Amino acid sequence: MAKTPHKPKTMKLSTDEQHRAIASPQRLELLGLFIDQDQMSVVQLAERMGRPATAIHYHVRVLVKAGILRRAGERRSGRRPEALYETTADTFALAMERPKNAAAAAGDAGPAGAAAVKTLTAAFRMAVRDMEAGLTDPATRSTGPGRNMFGVRVHCRLAKKDLAELNRHLRSIEKMLSRIRKTHKPSKNDSFVSLTLALMPLRNREVQS
Repeated sequence: MAKTPHKPKTMKLSTDEQHRAIASPQRLELLGLFIDQDQMSVVQLAERMGRPATAIHYHVRVLVKAGILRRAGERRSGRRPEALYETTADTFALAMERPKNAAAAAGDAGPAGAAAVKTLTAAFRMAVRDMEAGLTDPATRSTGPGRNMFGVRVHCRLAKKDLAELNRHLRSIEKMLSRIRKTHKPSKNDSFVSLTLALMPLRNREVQS
């Protein structure tokens, strides 16, 4: 059996093809399904998403072509083998560099920035859908240590040291979730949750002297 290629902790998505591949709610949802299983077939993905396998085949091909998914082997299903896929990294980060030219001053975010906006729009659209479903779920908790639904939007002016502290906390959260995803054995008592965060600078809100 061929040795599985090394999987980096984080892959930075920087090409136009990669940007287009993840600027889709369906493909973001599909990637999220690999939390519980390292390798999954198109049929398994389709069953969990409640969509026809033909539609999932298309999304898997897009992600494979972009280097976000890869074929990892096969499993027996009926009379013929079924391809298994896995992610090429534990987590993915979107390149969001600001263009260093006159276009930036004119308010043009550039290709990477436009892709980031599309991807975050898809992610937050999914978050709204998950919130709507959570509000009708009797297992939803909004208080206490078992809280599994929470939302907040805060505007704040941060000194450099405060911003650095905030980023340390955000990195700690990322590291904690990455560790849990790699080591935790799923249990029927688990809370299956989604966390969507965005830290953004506010334009034209500078402190007035």
